[in-house]
Amino acid sequence: MNCQAVQNQILNLPDPRELTPALREHVLTCSACQAWARGAARLESLLERLPIPPAPGAKKEALLGELMQADPVIRPMAAPATRPGFGLVAVRFLRRNASVVGGLAAAVLVAVGVYWLWPRPQPETVKTPPPERHPLLQKIVAGNTAMARANTTTRRLEILGGMADDIATDTRGMARIANGAELRQMAGWYDDVVKDGMVKQIDRLNDVPEADKKKLLNGLADKLAADAAAADRLSGEVPQDAQPALQRMAATARAGEHALRRGK
Repeated sequence: MNCQAVQNQILNLPDPRELTPALREHVLTCSACQAWARGAARLESLLERLPIPPAPGAKKEALLGELMQADPVIRPMAAPATRPGFGLVAVRFLRRNASVVGGLAAAVLVAVGVYWLWPRPQPETVKTPPPERHPLLQKIVAGNTAMARANTTTRRLEILGGMADDIATDTRGMARIANGAELRQMAGWYDDVVKDGMVKQIDRLNDVPEADKKKLLNGLADKLAADAAAADRLSGEVPQDAQPALQRMAATARAGEHALRRGK
């Protein structure tokens, strides 16, 4: 199965995060198709979070049909006109002076003209694509930058809550595609944000009115409870090497939820 066929099949899946065993086997060994599958999975996760009703089931098939029938977006450019070279000048000269030029001289000129006119293959320039940056890691870096600029504990907790949500969403979206090592790394990021970030900020809310504190912490706890439930549910559906990361994430979310509800 070649890469184009794999990518087309991923695009045709009802949910690109749920790869068939054959597709997943190829994706895990092909960096290009893995990047394609990650992009499709992230897009599907983002679409799920949009506050709009789902489109009719036949809409996707109709759109794919239109895309397949469309003309190529990039069309070959017309070759620019070039100035006549020495070979072409020689041929024209022979045509105009065929009766004057001797046979041997004509043969020499024709040979030279053919040499200059004959197309030569041009060496292809192979461009090495830059290494793909992990989109989730970029979000974490942006979150850490926002944390450094935040001047209140409330704001820091809001930023940490958004980071935890991003990591949980991306991890669930990649659970059927990424390998076990990458998922463990993502679960480790989730640990850092929840345990070393959110939970440790609780003791710094002493200057926040009790009602506001309770509202903030309960809201964050509700999100962690939802993360734990989603990770638990998904861990029974993904390949075996993805299960430990989801189970770790569920345990972290549950522990963080309890700490936030206690307010300490």
